[in-house]
Amino acid sequence: MRIPIPIVVGISLLAVASFWGLRTRNMDFLTPNGVIKPLPDFMTDPAGNPASSEPVLGAEFASSDTPAPSPDPNKSDLDLGDLESSPGLAEYSEYAAKGAGYLVNLATELELQGHWDRSLLAWERVLDSCHPSPQERKTAENAMVRIRPTLTHWNIDPGGDIPLLLQLGNPRRASDNFKQSAQEAADFLRGDSDHTLLIEARITTSPSRNTAAGSPISVSFSGSGKSEPQPRSMMPGNDEVEHYRLLILSNSYQLVRQELANVDGIVPPLTSNHPGNPRLDFQRQVTRLHWLRFAESLNRSAPAGN
Repeated sequence: MRIPIPIVVGISLLAVASFWGLRTRNMDFLTPNGVIKPLPDFMTDPAGNPASSEPVLGAEFASSDTPAPSPDPNKSDLDLGDLESSPGLAEYSEYAAKGAGYLVNLATELELQGHWDRSLLAWERVLDSCHPSPQERKTAENAMVRIRPTLTHWNIDPGGDIPLLLQLGNPRRASDNFKQSAQEAADFLRGDSDHTLLIEARITTSPSRNTAAGSPISVSFSGSGKSEPQPRSMMPGNDEVEHYRLLILSNSYQLVRQELANVDGIVPPLTSNHPGNPRLDFQRQVTRLHWLRFAESLNRSAPAGN
C-alpha cells in the first residue's frame, strides 16, 4: 500500500518543526563569540547597585578535606616549677602573694598530672602561707589527709632528723600509764612531722616526797637553743593512757601554735577545731613546713646580750 505524498510531506515538516522548537529555537547564531549579553531586567538590582565581589555567606562547599583550624586554647598561667628537680619543704612559698586560689589551682593541676609530692607541698602552702577562705581551707585539709599516707616519709634518713624534747614535768612519781602515753604522743608527733623531727619524751619528777596529790603536770618543748621553753599545765583526771595522751597532744598543739605565732614568714595553725581528738588538729592543720620552722625556732640561739 502506498502512502499518499501529502501525508509524507506533512510528517516530515512536523518532525523538522519539532526539532527546531525543542533544540535550536532559543540559540543565538548572530552574536559574535566573546560578547556577554546583558542580563534580563528581572535578574538585575533594581537600585542599580553593582554586584558585590565578596563571596556569598554559606556558599562554601558543605564538606572539605581539610577541617578549619580551631583557635588555640588559652595557655595556663600556672607555674608548676622544675618538675625534674627535688623540691624543698618550702616549695611554692613564693606564690603566696598570688593568693590561696592560685595555690589551690596549682595543687589541683599537679595532682592531675600525677606529681603527688609537689601537689602536697602546694596544698600545704594554702594553709601555712596564705589566708584561705573556709572552703579553700577545707579543700586543702582534705587533700593533705588524702595524699600524705600515700607518700614515703620526707626524711628517710634518721640521721637527718632535727632533735626536739617533749618535756613533761610530773611532781609525783610517773605511773607506767603516764610513761606509755608520753612515748606514744612523742611517736605520733614525730610521724606527723613526716620524720623531719626526732621528738623524744623526757619525764622529770620532783625530788620532794611531800608533793600534794593532784598537782599539775607541765608540758613544754625544747631544743638546743638558749631560750627558755614556755610550758603549759595540765590536770589529769585519771590514770588512763588515752586520757594522758589526749592532754599531752592537746597542750602540744597549743605550744606549736604559740611558738609559730612569733615566727616571721609563716601563718600559724588555727585554734583547735577538734578538742576531743587533737590528732586531727595536727593532721589537718599543721604542715611539714610548720614543723620545720617550729624546730628551727627552738634550736635558734638566743640574741647576743640576752
